[in-house]
Amino acid sequence: MPATRSARASSTRKALADAPLGRQQAPGALPATSKQATHAATLKAAFAVTKHGSGPAAGAAKSAKAKAASPFGATKSVLHRSTAAPQIVGRESEQGVIRQFLQDTVEKGRGGSMYISGNPGTGKTACLQALIKQSAADFPSVLVNCVPLTQPGQVYAAILDALGARAGSAASALAELEALVFGRGGAFLVILDEVDSLLGSRQEVLYRLFELAARPDSCLALVGIANALDLTDRFLPRLQARNCEPLLLNFNPYQVTDIVSILQSRLDSVASGTAAEPLIQRAALELCARKVAATSGDLRKALDVCRQAMEMAECESRRKAAAPTDKENGVAAVAAAATPKVTLMHVAKALTSLNGSSAVQKLGALNFQQKLVLCGYLSLAGAAAPPTPSKKQSDTGSVGVAGLYAEYGALCKRLSMIAPVTRSEFLDLVAMMETQGVVAVDASKVGRRGGRRIAAASGAADDRAVRLAVDESDVRRALAGTPALAPLL
Repeated sequence: MPATRSARASSTRKALADAPLGRQQAPGALPATSKQATHAATLKAAFAVTKHGSGPAAGAAKSAKAKAASPFGATKSVLHRSTAAPQIVGRESEQGVIRQFLQDTVEKGRGGSMYISGNPGTGKTACLQALIKQSAADFPSVLVNCVPLTQPGQVYAAILDALGARAGSAASALAELEALVFGRGGAFLVILDEVDSLLGSRQEVLYRLFELAARPDSCLALVGIANALDLTDRFLPRLQARNCEPLLLNFNPYQVTDIVSILQSRLDSVASGTAAEPLIQRAALELCARKVAATSGDLRKALDVCRQAMEMAECESRRKAAAPTDKENGVAAVAAAATPKVTLMHVAKALTSLNGSSAVQKLGALNFQQKLVLCGYLSLAGAAAPPTPSKKQSDTGSVGVAGLYAEYGALCKRLSMIAPVTRSEFLDLVAMMETQGVVAVDASKVGRRGGRRIAAASGAADDRAVRLAVDESDVRRALAGTPALAPLL
């Protein structure tokens, strides 16, 4: 994943470096080159390639490859997470809000800000990208993923790098960005993905960015994307007092009908190109949609289930085709192999394989900060060796909140990729995990493992103890699925 993001960012920077920021060039605006044949059309096309890996050349290559592949291969190709949807299905109200924001800001040469929240896999980035491509106006747009940034202040240089306008030192990045924001080079759109990674001790970086976008003479249209619904209310309360509050838009989890419609749309795009019926039965799609909607509403999970079910059906079809047949059953066997289908049985097996236990689902829904807290817990609990299969949460001791916060901070420093949250925010993280049923917080005091005391949000000393409410083996498996946490396990 990091390599893919790096390649995408490199592609975006190259396209943006080859095109001007606006129709008028001014000192501090993006540099123009002699190879500029188009303006924002090039930028929007580059942005589409960056996000979806599509575009004319990529689309032609994929089309040729799909035709040459088997029906299973063509269908599996549209079920990958990274494959661009043929069209945005549903989300009409959300699309209307984003479209109006673009019309009121960059399409009119003005600045502004929006914060888009929602669980993973709810179509936040897909909707935004589709509407940018559909816009008739000419404006540059860049995407900056905030997760790799080790310090919040690094985002200024990251934005300039993506725009291809970086010329000075890291210390002067903010001044250079302000020169672009208040210059005469035209409005531009900056999308900060995982913007909650910029949260620090005082949130000065986020305050500064939203204030830059809110100025009447600003050319910056800023869109922040993250999972937390209340990020601006909890961490940026001064924005409202300064009249800099962004437009808020939340994407709710997908419902059953939404997931079925989206999956069917992808399957129909393959069937229309091959003049064949979709390979997944309608009942199987509905089963997948019901199970995913009941747990997370994450469309990416539904795509994974369908793709794994497709692989099961493909292996089954190959076995049947390779099996010896007698004269009586030969015709029936050939017909079965020629018209394979993904059935309810295949989807049910894929769901069982991917979902695992309910504890795995809970742990999979945790954000990166919460997983770091669990890493700190395992470190303090002294569970360095892999647990035995019979080891339950009752076998793992309690850890004091104070010591857990200190260990969490040490792990953040060790990773050097994310800033630790404040103590009050840390207590909120623990409380959220308690609500989710991942940990239990006891009011009783702890002994040596508690470490030094920590002030709670109320101002009183917090001597509470934290223990796991799920199996430690499930916790380790869930953490192992996050590559960035591998050095800590």
